[in-house]
Amino acid sequence: MKLLDDDDPAVQAKLGELFSRFPGDLSNELVDLKIHLNPAEKRHLSELTSPGRRRALRSEWFVPEAGLPDSESGWATFEMLLRLLSDLLHDGVSLRPNLVDSLDALADEVTVCTADTDEEALCKYLFGSGRFRANSKGYYDPQNSDILWMLQNREGNPIGLTVLAMLVAKRLDLTIHGCSFPGHFLGWIGSGEHSVFVDCYHRGRLVTLKELHSKPDQLSEEARGAIRQPCTLHDILQRMLVNLQFALGQNHRQKDSELVSDLLESIVTA
Repeated sequence: MKLLDDDDPAVQAKLGELFSRFPGDLSNELVDLKIHLNPAEKRHLSELTSPGRRRALRSEWFVPEAGLPDSESGWATFEMLLRLLSDLLHDGVSLRPNLVDSLDALADEVTVCTADTDEEALCKYLFGSGRFRANSKGYYDPQNSDILWMLQNREGNPIGLTVLAMLVAKRLDLTIHGCSFPGHFLGWIGSGEHSVFVDCYHRGRLVTLKELHSKPDQLSEEARGAIRQPCTLHDILQRMLVNLQFALGQNHRQKDSELVSDLLESIVTA
């Protein structure tokens, strides 16, 4: 640790070799050892431990051959895979709570504020109130695929915010599905002619199915297909990975982008 700021290339090469063997998250160890790092040291140590995070994700990633059914087991697997992505995107040096506890705490908050009466009330509480908002300045930030980061920073992209609402709704015995609308992911409440779409990115704005059908000339064939039925958890995970791979490429994180490409392949073949 004392050699992190050493300028000798040989020393840095050796540090890279040694830290690559470590687990990808040293946050608890740093706290236990009372080691305080400045921002530059944090960035450097995060980079040195990134091979451990990629290794952990590769070893733990698992998608059932049947994909992710809309069942208790499917939801459990979906949330587990989101946690693994969250661990990959974490810097590995900052202490933070785990994903499950944070989602449970948000669901408890919603219940205390009596915003758990139905799906629209939940979305109004989360997004209409401004508690969670659009990450417009960092739209292509890979952190938008880290649900725990979104919980802590209270912002995200369209699909991330919608998935957050879905996970909280699940804990409250409510049902929010996803709508894989092209270019802008939406939440889906209700069914049939009574379906309502939620734009979590724009403060939970509601759009009814009838409203969309009233503008057929403005909908592409892909958009018309997206509003015929909710997408599956498998579809959502695939779209999140596509977004993440693009964001990582935009941020010049080539090794992480290649890893996500391999994860995508596992999703497509499942």
